[in-house]
Amino acid sequence: MSYKVKLPAILFLVLASVLSAKFERQSTTGTVVVIGWSQTEIVIAVDSRGFDDKDKYRDDICKIVRLDDHSVFTAAGNIIHARAGRALWNAQTEASNAFQEAQRSAGPRLLKSAAKDWGDHMVAGINQALTVDPSGSLLMLENNIFLTGVFIGFENGSTAMYQVEIVFDPGTRQANQHFYTERHRHTIQFAALGRNEIVTEVVADKTHFARAEQRKWAAAERNIPLRDRDARWAIRLVQLTMEYDPKKADVGGPIDALEITRRGIRWLERKPGCNP
Repeated sequence: MSYKVKLPAILFLVLASVLSAKFERQSTTGTVVVIGWSQTEIVIAVDSRGFDDKDKYRDDICKIVRLDDHSVFTAAGNIIHARAGRALWNAQTEASNAFQEAQRSAGPRLLKSAAKDWGDHMVAGINQALTVDPSGSLLMLENNIFLTGVFIGFENGSTAMYQVEIVFDPGTRQANQHFYTERHRHTIQFAALGRNEIVTEVVADKTHFARAEQRKWAAAERNIPLRDRDARWAIRLVQLTMEYDPKKADVGGPIDALEITRRGIRWLERKPGCNP
């Protein structure tokens, strides 16, 4: 994916929700997703901006898909390919279906099984679309990547994250996949996907701008309940992207944010109409 950022022990992705069926191509290109995770906690904050095939944006996109009480799916890149009013493939629908199938199989690692099944179905769907609508399919590429899906939550009592990158092979003119198992640390780590330049800079804490923002946050967080601080920091990192990113026009709208612990999913911010 064009914006995959790999930092030590964590990878951050973007999630998208299904847009109106009138669009032939639906994309979250430009989105920022901030994720923090450790062995016992996950926090996610995302913006709401999405783009259609005419590069018009809307700021009401739900970018976090709830899979169950302890798991979510998110994706970066184009999330649905429709032609003549019919969906050739839909990343979010496939994610929900893959997780439900994993639940029915009752295997030991639901998220891993779902991620693998999702990757297989997405490759098949995209390859079919490459035959039916080759020009439209190739418009969805950025750096030879269609999209990246992430399944993240609790698995066997601990946090787990699986990333599946759907890529285009120019030699075979077909899609294939890269599968990654991300490893957590004991202490929470933050990073971002999408328009991630500002988040990467602030988290690294090496520039004057980063140190200034870290100091501001250190003062501000004293007034925030301890249980909310990690999620609120993720929200602040999204806000900084909206304010300072060189391509800040690509991000915007309300911010959705949640925390996942062994107790389940707790939303801190959520647009009306997004996942219950």
